[in-house]
Amino acid sequence: MEEQQEALLKIFQLAGYFKLSNIWHDLNCIEDVVNVTKVFDEISSVVKYSKADQPDPTKFNAKYMRTNLFKSDNIDLQDALDLLLYIAQHAFGRQAAQERYELVSPEWMTTYADYYLEAARLLRLIDREYPTLNEYDSCWIAGASRMVLAQRIIDYKYYIYSKAIKIHGETIVLAGEREVWANIDGMLPTLCQKLLEASEKNIDIDMIRLSPSEGDNSMKIEEGKAYIMHLARFYNIKLNASKPFIQYANKDECPPGRFPNRIYANYDDMSKTSKLTETHISQDLLRTYLDNNINKINIIDTLAQEKVRPNTASTARDATERLVQRIHAGEYGDKKTIKILLCTNNPYIERQTLVTQQQVNQVLEKYGLPAMGYQIKIEGVGFSSQQRLAIVHSELGALITEKYKAAIVDIEATLNKRPKRDITRLLFQTRDKNFVVPDQPNIKNNSDGDLI
Repeated sequence: MEEQQEALLKIFQLAGYFKLSNIWHDLNCIEDVVNVTKVFDEISSVVKYSKADQPDPTKFNAKYMRTNLFKSDNIDLQDALDLLLYIAQHAFGRQAAQERYELVSPEWMTTYADYYLEAARLLRLIDREYPTLNEYDSCWIAGASRMVLAQRIIDYKYYIYSKAIKIHGETIVLAGEREVWANIDGMLPTLCQKLLEASEKNIDIDMIRLSPSEGDNSMKIEEGKAYIMHLARFYNIKLNASKPFIQYANKDECPPGRFPNRIYANYDDMSKTSKLTETHISQDLLRTYLDNNINKINIIDTLAQEKVRPNTASTARDATERLVQRIHAGEYGDKKTIKILLCTNNPYIERQTLVTQQQVNQVLEKYGLPAMGYQIKIEGVGFSSQQRLAIVHSELGALITEKYKAAIVDIEATLNKRPKRDITRLLFQTRDKNFVVPDQPNIKNNSDGDLI
């Protein structure tokens, strides 16, 4: 635990989040910190003595900061958690509807890539996670864009054949009404071939390099267009014959659910024609990569809600509803503990496992099943991260959000304390980015004797 805490602090230091101007800004922005100037003074001393406010990671003393950062009596547990979440949201950094692949890597991330990887590895954001059991009652494959989902399906097959993992019940893909577009769902032809080879020979995904280079984007988009045409023909969905694709220059041009700079299918009749979605991709990939020796795999087709596309939480909720129906139908007999293998990949494994488990627990409570002795245990597994560090960093911010939510629930249950702040005031996409921060005060330096 201490090693992971220090790894997180190292990443925050690399990113410059401990610069005194940033600390002052964030302390004020979370609001309701009693005697904020005194708290800033005390935190500043820790920042100074740990050398957290300079760029060289080799000079930073993470252990010193971990030991002393929130030692003060002037900041309570809730303030500390809220401040850490607010800081971590700088890492998340995604505007509403912004995709991970659209994130830009800052210069510090390139300069200190090796240091970042070392810390991220300790936080279990990088390496493969293997199943801990030999048998499971069900398997859920987390939905994703075409390339990532293809790898997850192939990885599932790898577990079944090469690792002899047995799935006694149903396997499902958690997909839904996320519209296909060429930028995110295209793949280089060479990568398509590598994936087919990996599937046919049951090769560990970690053993082949699949990440496309930055210079291949135009080829990827062209392949994505061809793939959309293929799906449209297969599902008999009519595209505009003279202009089969459309791209919008700005948000004002976009119909609901669509965004600028993405290349979408241009349907014959936008109001009546069914759109190509992640569910269609899932069906196509299952046909492509799985043979007749694999049990039939079903697909959860989660609908968009108020133009918000399906995500880990909503697809997991629908999958659990389906599982509860099977419990009520008696398919699990007297079995009360149901173990589910969640196939995903890093850097998403821990966050998606947490979110899925939360949704599972909520649905079980809805039907009163815990009182009857039922529990569902989610175990997330998957191949190593092949993502750019900008994506890993954003995912770290998302993971901390889920850990924060769990901590707040625990505090309410054990200490009977309500949160001081609404979480929307802390999260990147909903917090007030125009908050006026007073001028930073001059600080005095505490002596080393005040600290450990």
